[in-house]
Amino acid sequence: MQLYGKTALITGAGQGIGRATAVAFAKEGANLILADINYENAVETANQIADKNIQCWPYKLDVSDVNQINSLINFAVEKCDGIDLFFNNAGVTQHISFFDINEVQWDKINKVNAKGAFFCMQQVARLMVNQGRGGKIVNAGSIAGKGYKRASNAAYAASKGSVIAMTHIAAEYLAPHGINVNAICPGMVQTDMFKGIVSLRSEETGQEALQIKKNIESEIPLGRVNQPEDVAALVLFLVSDSSRNITGQALNIDGGMIMH
Repeated sequence: MQLYGKTALITGAGQGIGRATAVAFAKEGANLILADINYENAVETANQIADKNIQCWPYKLDVSDVNQINSLINFAVEKCDGIDLFFNNAGVTQHISFFDINEVQWDKINKVNAKGAFFCMQQVARLMVNQGRGGKIVNAGSIAGKGYKRASNAAYAASKGSVIAMTHIAAEYLAPHGINVNAICPGMVQTDMFKGIVSLRSEETGQEALQIKKNIESEIPLGRVNQPEDVAALVLFLVSDSSRNITGQALNIDGGMIMH
């Protein structure tokens, strides 16, 4: 069990990639703080953890609120003996065309995806430094942050570009403390977010949702959309000892949609 005895924090743990990662971590022995803005979803993730020897703490968290982040860190210290592993996963988007996106939408997306991601990482990293036992941080980027031209919207692309940039900066800053910082950059993933994008494209084009999905898959060199478990496997690798000499990287998992 690669993660036995370690405590992992996952934000956005209530569904999709976050939930799949929680299940993967639990199978490897990690205790889990499952943070999500929807507390009921976080509880449902905890209920799906089969191994009752694993401790799970569902936690309601709005990552855009720095005070809530600080309270979470205090909770981790008091209840869980700190944090060893962090999957910085919470994020939002919606399908908006270039000319239709407005200031409110821009701010909402970046408040969660950029601001929230940074301050979660900053506070977890501060705790890891004070603990003095190193750590692993994995940030959820996207191929949208690397210039994928069919991103759901420009604000989302900008926010994920920010995540990649802050990953590079944090990795250099935290390396002397034995803390690895990397980002994952998924392409299309079969989640509720993806289903929403497919549904909107279906409404816009009049095509059936299944045909839209086939059209998307036809643009992927390996020919298939990621399952959440595919992404979880990469996150698991990046928090394991197998990745001990990898830091400052933004790793694509997209079936070859972009190759840089």
